[in-house]
Amino acid sequence: MRLFRNYRIIGLLLALVFFFSLIAIAAEEKAPTFKYVGSAKSNVYHYPSCGSAKRIKPGNLVSFSSAKDALGRGYRPCKVCKPPAQD
Repeated sequence: MRLFRNYRIIGLLLALVFFFSLIAIAAEEKAPTFKYVGSAKSNVYHYPSCGSAKRIKPGNLVSFSSAKDALGRGYRPCKVCKPPAQD
């Protein structure tokens, strides 16, 4: 009986690992395809990893596929993370 209980625990752990790996794969597939982000309430664009960009509220987040796109929409590069002015 004790051996059977250990197999059940191992099976449960394997099922959890499988479940969380599926979630991780699904999250990778939904990864954004933009290079730069900005706020609808400012005129600055950032790398998504910039500390300032991480503070932008999701409702105000604007994404850009290129620096040219950001510049064309009236945004300027961030002075902290220094994204390029041209791609």
